[in-house]
This record gives sequence, C-alpha cells and structure tokens, in this order.
Amino acid sequence: MKNQFFYTRREPIQDTDPVEFKEFTDSLNINKIIRSVRMDDENLVVLLDDMHDRIREVPNINPKTNKVIGTKKVTEVFQTEVYLQGEDIERFKEATELK
Repeated sequence: MKNQFFYTRREPIQDTDPVEFKEFTDSLNINKIIRSVRMDDENLVVLLDDMHDRIREVPNINPKTNKVIGTKKVTEVFQTEVYLQGEDIERFKEATELK
C-alpha cells in the first residue's frame, strides 16, 4: 500500500541490565495524520485521526466507608500517538512534505 509509512518501534526487554531493546517494524496510514509535534531534536510525535472510546470496569468505592460496593463502567477516549526517532523522522518528513 502506498499510504503506509513504515517505522521502527523500540521496546525495552524486561529484566536486562543495562536496558536492552527489541525492535519492531510498524506502519501508520499517512492519510490519517492530523498533526505532528517535534518534542526535541530526537523525538517526533505523530497524532492520528482515530479517536475512539474504550469502556472498562473499575471498582465502585463508597466514599464514606472506602469499601468496594461493586463495579462501574468508565468510558475513556483514546487517540493513537506514534513516536518517531532518528532516521524515521527524516523519512517521515520526506514522505509527507509537499514538493
């Protein structure tokens, strides 16, 4: 697909000292980008137009007794944030800039 931008995501490996990382190749649909934010020289955050709700159950606590009296459903709104670093930032810029 020509609308996919592939980038590298690094995740820390548990219980390694010093911390080691495993790399994954992910992609995002460049037609869904609504904004990118340069955090510093090393990091760029890309925000996607995919806001969505997630419903989860959490304990319902009585504020007077501080005891759990059941559960309640809470709705949270999420939006995908993609974090780019290094060469991926320059490739992203080249792929998305108007020429």
